[in-house]
Amino acid sequence: MAFTVRVLCLGNELLADDAFGNAVAEQLRLLFPASLDVVETPVSGFALIDYLPNVSCLLVVDTVQTGKAAPGTIHLVREGDIKSVSGCSPHYVGLFETLELARKLLPSVPQEVIILAVEAADCTTLGGAMHPAVQAAVPVALDLVREITQRCAPVHSGREPQPSEAVRVSIEAVVARFGRERFVVI
Repeated sequence: MAFTVRVLCLGNELLADDAFGNAVAEQLRLLFPASLDVVETPVSGFALIDYLPNVSCLLVVDTVQTGKAAPGTIHLVREGDIKSVSGCSPHYVGLFETLELARKLLPSVPQEVIILAVEAADCTTLGGAMHPAVQAAVPVALDLVREITQRCAPVHSGREPQPSEAVRVSIEAVVARFGRERFVVI
């Protein structure tokens, strides 16, 4: 299987900052109309298993409320950097549990999983607008997706890219452009 990237944008466009993933998906479709695999969905838990097969790299775009960073801060986490997930998922079955099950059931699941989650201020107000700082994070997310997809494309020599290295270099490039204070990189 050739190295492929899927951008999985999670969120509910009706719930204030939770619409971040939807806004990113909309812009990605305008920028890369046919060349990028973009999936936008409000589902969670085991329903996400449908979006995991036949990709090498999964880039998840979502919101998070840690209370430890300012709204609009982008948290970048690679699956391999998380040793264990503590506590219950607010979705009952979370992304990590779904990935674990998919790896037992499916022949082809992502080798590399990167989570790009923006710190939200409000994900519960029905019909609410996105916080200005969260909205301002959309172009940063687009730049990160562009970097990762360009660096992960197979090189002309026919050699497959090394996903971990391409992702690391992509993150470093975007952090350098936008400033470290906008990111929490794990």
